Amino acid sequence: MNRPIAILAAVMVAGVGLWLFLSRNPHRIEEKEKFLANDTSQVDFVKIRNKDGEVVLKRVGSNWRLTEPLEFPANASYIKTLLDKVGDLEMESLITRTPAKFADFELGDSATYIEIGKQGGKIDKFYSGKPNETYTHTYVRREGSNEVWLVSGSPRSSFSREPDDWRDKKVLELDRTLIERILLKFPDETIELKRTISTPEMDTTLAKSDTSWMAYPQSGEPFKPLDKEFNRVFNNVAKMNSIAFLDAGSDTLPDMSKPDFTLEVFLEGNQREVVEYLLKPGDDSRYVARKNGNDQTLYVIYQSAVKNVMKRADVLKNGAEEVNPQDPSSKAKKPKAKGA
Repeated sequence: MNRPIAILAAVMVAGVGLWLFLSRNPHRIEEKEKFLANDTSQVDFVKIRNKDGEVVLKRVGSNWRLTEPLEFPANASYIKTLLDKVGDLEMESLITRTPAKFADFELGDSATYIEIGKQGGKIDKFYSGKPNETYTHTYVRREGSNEVWLVSGSPRSSFSREPDDWRDKKVLELDRTLIERILLKFPDETIELKRTISTPEMDTTLAKSDTSWMAYPQSGEPFKPLDKEFNRVFNNVAKMNSIAFLDAGSDTLPDMSKPDFTLEVFLEGNQREVVEYLLKPGDDSRYVARKNGNDQTLYVIYQSAVKNVMKRADVLKNGAEEVNPQDPSSKAKKPKAKGA
């Protein structure tokens, strides 16, 4: 290699080295640290204040509950997602210590504020700002500190929920194997659905235990309900969700003394659930429901979910009327009864 080329190569190497030195972020942490001081598996207290209000969540035993702005079971799935996301936050780089720049990262006075930790113990307190350009990182600032940090992770969706979103919307979530009896109660008719478990000892034609259900109408002979109709009832009895709530003190609650329909479910171990349904006044697409006589909170449920449970004896036995969706004016045809 001649001398000019050697000099040129040396200059290029020096230039690359200088560029790497100048471009390096001196505030970047080489070995990432967890942002939270708390282990989220031990956390039992969460407080979130955002533009929609403030919510306080506390763990009691293995269950989480809202305690503010009202007392109510919390959505377990949302809690898990929140704890997973904040538990994964890791500090990457210090961005600024200048208060005048807080607003650039949505960390000003109106920023979302979070407290998370142990009741009576250490609580992490911080503000959560905007995500970075790739939405994989978030700008945060600890309460009482002027340091804005970029952390890996994006918990923004959990922090931006409205207080009402944290409420558990399940009306019913039952263990199917424990359901023994179901009462479908209309103002003029009651149908009982009853489980029977046959074992090989009871029926020698069986190779294993068999579960079957029989319907006992208010009048007439018992019958085995059609699988399609029974499954609709059973699936919605085992699990039914609401879409909203009506609360005493803040909403006008309808009179539930004369419901359109009442569901009673009896489970092993002398457990019983009672849900009363009434078509929501002024809204034919929804029902309101009162669970176990609780007049403080009513559930708002889509009409379709309730209709799947409101099956009269004739429908359970013969099937629902069939209507051609392409021709609403056509007359409905009812399937023939089994054996007809």
